[in-house]
Amino acid sequence: MKTMKKVWRYISKYKKLLTITLIAMLVVQFLGLVAPLIVKTILDDYLVSIEEPWYQTTDKTNVYYEGSYYTQTKNDSAPISVVIYEGKYYITDGLAENGNKSLEGNQMTIVTQDGRTLTFEVQQLTSKEVRTFYEPVVKPLSILLILLIARFFLSILFTYIQRISTSMINVNIVRDARKDAVSSLYRMPMTYFEEEPAGKVANRIISDVGGMMNLFSTIMNLLVNASLAVIFAYIGMFYLDFRLALYTFLVFPIVYFWLKYFIKKLTKIAVKVNEQSSMLTAQLNEIINGISILQIFNYKKQTEKKFNDLSDDFRKEKLKEQRLHLSIGWNMIRLLGALVTAVIVLYFGNGYLTIPGFVVSAGIIYAYNDYLTRLIEPVGTLFREIGNLQHAIVRTERIFKIIDGEKESDRFEVVPRFKGDVRFDNLWFSYKEGNPVLKGINLDIPSGSMVGLVGHTGSGKTSLMSLLMRFYDLKSYDMGQIYVDEKPIDTWDKRTYRKHVGIILQDPVIFKGTLGDNIRFGHDDISDEKVIEVLNEIGGKKLLDKYEEGINQVITRGGGNLSVGEKQLISFARAVIHDPAILVMDEATANIDTETETMIQTALEKVKKGRTTIVIAHRLSTIKNADKIVVLQAGLKVEEGPHQILLEKNGVYANIYRSQIKISKELDPNS
Repeated sequence: MKTMKKVWRYISKYKKLLTITLIAMLVVQFLGLVAPLIVKTILDDYLVSIEEPWYQTTDKTNVYYEGSYYTQTKNDSAPISVVIYEGKYYITDGLAENGNKSLEGNQMTIVTQDGRTLTFEVQQLTSKEVRTFYEPVVKPLSILLILLIARFFLSILFTYIQRISTSMINVNIVRDARKDAVSSLYRMPMTYFEEEPAGKVANRIISDVGGMMNLFSTIMNLLVNASLAVIFAYIGMFYLDFRLALYTFLVFPIVYFWLKYFIKKLTKIAVKVNEQSSMLTAQLNEIINGISILQIFNYKKQTEKKFNDLSDDFRKEKLKEQRLHLSIGWNMIRLLGALVTAVIVLYFGNGYLTIPGFVVSAGIIYAYNDYLTRLIEPVGTLFREIGNLQHAIVRTERIFKIIDGEKESDRFEVVPRFKGDVRFDNLWFSYKEGNPVLKGINLDIPSGSMVGLVGHTGSGKTSLMSLLMRFYDLKSYDMGQIYVDEKPIDTWDKRTYRKHVGIILQDPVIFKGTLGDNIRFGHDDISDEKVIEVLNEIGGKKLLDKYEEGINQVITRGGGNLSVGEKQLISFARAVIHDPAILVMDEATANIDTETETMIQTALEKVKKGRTTIVIAHRLSTIKNADKIVVLQAGLKVEEGPHQILLEKNGVYANIYRSQIKISKELDPNS
């Protein structure tokens, strides 16, 4: 099983615990084999053996009854018999054979298995006389009872050891798998996150990883515990009578084809159930993250209907699964097992067994029924756990799509800081083959210069920068190349390359923690003094003065206690701390007020010194002082040059600039 091989990578780390688990299972099953044999010995050899013939003897160490001593060691004297009937004990002269008994007055009739009818005069024994006949077996019986009790406590002990060691393996492999899954997320290509909803990915790491735990537990129950149970049950059954044990093999072909059909039906349902469970989580994640928008646009009914429809589909599939279990699954096996047990007891109890040489006794009936139950129980476990197994396999495969999915190189090496020369050479790029979003872009950005990227939505600005940041790589159907310091950017591993490239996004990502932690993000060696210095440098003194704790101020999840401008200042300071040779600002001033924009403009003049700065801007005032401005339109570079020259050309850039000036004057006539 491929899935189990993947899981074994994690289980193999805990071979010591696995060995303890297997030994404990073996001991528990061995104790299960011994128990019926001890009970059989107690019943047949000691409790019921009182019905074996008694012979008169002169040895006074034996049983004393009515002036004579008796032993069950055969001699020439006439035997007497003790007969148990309806919980009472009777004594009679002669040899009382096994069979169906009836009593009228002092007359007892026994119909033997071969059809003979025997009649005896019997006398009921007093409780004291019964104890006298049992005296020879008190000591060995006590030893067997002690062994039975010891077996019970040992079974509890080793069952506990088995379960606790299994649990320890489970929690460890789940922890290890989660760590690997999260580690893999950092190295997975951006295309994965575009195709998979965030809630679905989270569900795989939090919930689906539990499938590994279920898979391991189920495999242990089915392949190991159940197999041992069957093996030890057959050892006991063959020990009692191999012919009866052989008859039970007739059931296995039936169970095989039954199980094969059951698994086929169940697998289809298990895939749907787990997929719908993930979709429910993803939908719920969307509702929670977008609750403010849903409320503003009064989208409650439509949202509830979509979620309820998904929930109803999930409910229907779960009901299908339950009906399958109740109709042809573990529930039917339990019923079949109970019927088989009833038939065996009835068959033995009525003395209808006619196999020559086989003598039915109470102990044999008990032991055989116990072994038969142990034999049927694993089959029931198989049908009961096979559903969990199918779900576990599906969920495990899904988590391994993250753990073993496509990953970017994780290698890192220290290389000299880039000079920052950037060149786009005849660059063609498509997200999907045949639909290019960048078309033959040629652009030189000298080291230390500041370049502005301008264009309407969909013009290709962000795609161009995503390629520069290596969020995407050129595919076989793309053309051209991007060079940094005259080397193709794929010369370096991504981690090495990104060490020298920084970015400030339009929507800053703020993590729960302190203000200082968010700024020095990824650079724990940066001192508090350096963080404060950088904040002051970019005009963030007001942010420091706002909080008594300064850079130790706790920031809530997503920066809920910060304004949009304050978040942007933090992300700007973070990029400066990173000290990249190339800095990309992706619409960094789009969502901030004029005052904050002025602060960032001032800071940008300081920060751009010594590094190449590329600014994607909707507010053209941000890039008026850029060394040059590049205008993109529908994936093409249509204009390039400084602000004033582009205005004089009266082209696309001039039209965008004039429209922004017009809107600004309409909003503020005094501007």
